[in-house]
Amino acid sequence: MTAYDAQTALDAIHHRREQTFDAYVRHAQSRPYLIISALGLFAVCSSFDLPSPWNTAAILAGNGLTLGGLFVHQRRAPVRRKAAGSEALFYVALGVLLLALFWTVAIAAHFLGLPARHTLAAAVTALAAVVASYALRPVFGTILRRNGHG
Repeated sequence: MTAYDAQTALDAIHHRREQTFDAYVRHAQSRPYLIISALGLFAVCSSFDLPSPWNTAAILAGNGLTLGGLFVHQRRAPVRRKAAGSEALFYVALGVLLLALFWTVAIAAHFLGLPARHTLAAAVTALAAVVASYALRPVFGTILRRNGHG
């Protein structure tokens, strides 16, 4: 094997690795799963405004939608890999920020005297989750590449 052949093989490996990263990021941020997650998040968070039998139904429907979407999303993944610690930390931080946004909007709506404050907060939070997914896609890709997984 010549040095040129070795470099060509190494370049092919790097190219395939980049394709794997791109496929993983594209699938992780896919639009259908994002919409299903946002709808599940909205259903669960807005359930606080519903009376007793309906809030349980909304929680079950929202969690069923989210977990069912997650199951289908994982089954259809073209690339399977274990999440790295920094990737999990990224998801936890994003979840904490969305939770803080939900309660901030709900409390602000309460002080403003708005009706259905949890439903308003749920809509804002679900919309923020969708916007954050698109805005943080490059950050997510950077975290993946920094960990060197793919």
